Amino acid sequence: MADSNSLLLNIFIYLLAGLLAVPSARRLGLGPVFGYLFAGILIGPWGLALIRDVETIELFSRFSTVLLLFLIGLQATPDRINRLLGDLFSLGLLQFFLTTIVVTLVAMLIGHPWHHALVAGLALSMSSEAVAKHAFDERYPTGSAVTETGYQLLLTQSMLLVAVVVILPLFAFDNALAEGNPWPKIIKGCLVVAVFGVLAHVALRQAFRYVVSIGLDEVFAAFAVLLAIGVLLIVDAMELPLELGALLSGLLLVRSEYGAAIRIATNPFTGLLVGMFFISTGMQIDFATFIRKPLETFALVALLVIAKAWIIRNILRYSSVPRQQRIWLTTVLAQSGELAFVVIALAVTYQAIPDKLAAQLVLVIALSMLTTPLLLFYAARRDTLPAIQQSDTGLDDGEQADSQVIVAGFGRMGRVVSHLLKENGFRAVVIDHNPDRFTQLRTEGFVGFYGNVLRPDLLEAAGAESANVLVVAIDDPEAAIDLIRHVHREYPHIKLLSRAVDTEGEHRLLRSGADRAYGETFETALLIGEDVLELVGMSPLDAQAVAEQYRDNALEQQAQLAKATFDINPKL
Repeated sequence: MADSNSLLLNIFIYLLAGLLAVPSARRLGLGPVFGYLFAGILIGPWGLALIRDVETIELFSRFSTVLLLFLIGLQATPDRINRLLGDLFSLGLLQFFLTTIVVTLVAMLIGHPWHHALVAGLALSMSSEAVAKHAFDERYPTGSAVTETGYQLLLTQSMLLVAVVVILPLFAFDNALAEGNPWPKIIKGCLVVAVFGVLAHVALRQAFRYVVSIGLDEVFAAFAVLLAIGVLLIVDAMELPLELGALLSGLLLVRSEYGAAIRIATNPFTGLLVGMFFISTGMQIDFATFIRKPLETFALVALLVIAKAWIIRNILRYSSVPRQQRIWLTTVLAQSGELAFVVIALAVTYQAIPDKLAAQLVLVIALSMLTTPLLLFYAARRDTLPAIQQSDTGLDDGEQADSQVIVAGFGRMGRVVSHLLKENGFRAVVIDHNPDRFTQLRTEGFVGFYGNVLRPDLLEAAGAESANVLVVAIDDPEAAIDLIRHVHREYPHIKLLSRAVDTEGEHRLLRSGADRAYGETFETALLIGEDVLELVGMSPLDAQAVAEQYRDNALEQQAQLAKATFDINPKL
């Protein structure tokens, strides 16, 4: 009974510390991550020492790490992985390996053995997605060249974490006599990764379809949790780290047909679970190392941030990020972060690095994260977007739009639809995350909101309760699907019309709940086809009739597909 009371008290302290620290950090412009870190420091051994028991701190840290890696695995959706396999994957690899080499050489120059230095390089090469996500949401939400490139570089690091976790036993030279040959453990790790990679495409698809056919949300949720725990049990039985199992279970779930639904269901808890990880990390920071070597610590932090910034800045020359925004993105990614903490913790478990070096690395990582707000203040001055452009909606403060149609995206398609509605007297509201397009739509007199269209508060402010139609004209296919599913569930009265890149994209949008999906090139292709028919001898009226009949048939097929999807799964 005493143990239960102690556990409840500790959880209460964690949550209370986060509740108090995060709002304070946000008011100071630091962001929630730094609030959680400060909360951990405050309640830990170097603060008020509200929690002193080492076993309790280690247990909470392990639990929060497993949850964090599960959430990271859920971010690696098939669409993101497919986009990653292009140029951005090579850029991400280049950034990771160049940073690893530089950090390893510096660590060897200051006297560390090569295998300790290499572990440090692998850890410090990884940036903080939690810090980056907050910065992206504040300034350039999902879909812009800046955030897409940033997220893809971070996703590369997340995928490389699987390989790093598998090969870490190789560096446990100090523990080789006690643990024996590390190769069997590495081979088992590779086999587990390979088996689960195949399982996602074969057995899991059929299992999920059966569970969904039952038609009960609680059964679906129970199966997802059961699968995640099952993966952890299998990994544990094979004497592999639970961290690897957590990452693989997240990857396994998100690669299923219902991965997007699982990811959306976990969104409300993501921030809290990530916060718990940073609280546990803050509790473990050893300030005795800083007290002994303050100048050396500051010098290592400066070297790390400068080296990563220089590497990332030069790599971004070969990306689609506009020149004036590269410094800002470089600043966001120049620190180390949560994945580095994970690698260090595993390295200590395998005895791949000594405890003293691990404590110094944890301190360097935490301090590098604290440099981000200061550097962002400088980087923001180099950016060309005035803050007023993000908040000038065309409405009074707190006023909700009275819209008939919401247009998500003011690109080629969204702009034409918006003008067509406005010129014919219909009330349209536009949401866009691109600062240049947002400035343009406000200049042209549209009521608009700047930000990520997936944010519930933006949809509500745009008048989703009263709107009849939502036009999805955003560039990101994955975000479009998430938006359609959310609106279909929360605002079932709204008709959903969406652009699509290709035929396969149309089918995915319709299966997700769209009422109509339009290929970007469909109407252009029809016009060309109509002209071709005329040129080969058909009369203009007949050519027009044939093209219209083709369009009608295509729309009828869409309607049938949408109806079939709804009949199979009416809870979409």
